[in-house]
Amino acid sequence: MMIASFQYSAFGTSIGVGNPYPVSKYKCQDGTRLAVRLLGDRASVSVNDAAEVDLPSKGPEGTTYSNGQWTLTIVQGRLSWGVGRAAPSPCVGG
Repeated sequence: MMIASFQYSAFGTSIGVGNPYPVSKYKCQDGTRLAVRLLGDRASVSVNDAAEVDLPSKGPEGTTYSNGQWTLTIVQGRLSWGVGRAAPSPCVGG
């Protein structure tokens, strides 16, 4: 006969509660550090630990977010960051 004991864990039930839009951190090839929160119709981005800026979604797929000055692009899970008309810099998580 096997006796199992299960205890209620408050920690387990709190995962994801209160933070439906987690922040993901990236480091770009040009040295820029990003903290990105995807909010559906916009992305909230902090550049090099500065205050967050909202970038509205552009296009039907919602994979490009831009305010005209800064552009965040996500294509097949790969993120890139562009400033103005400069070539976008690839970024990696971490």
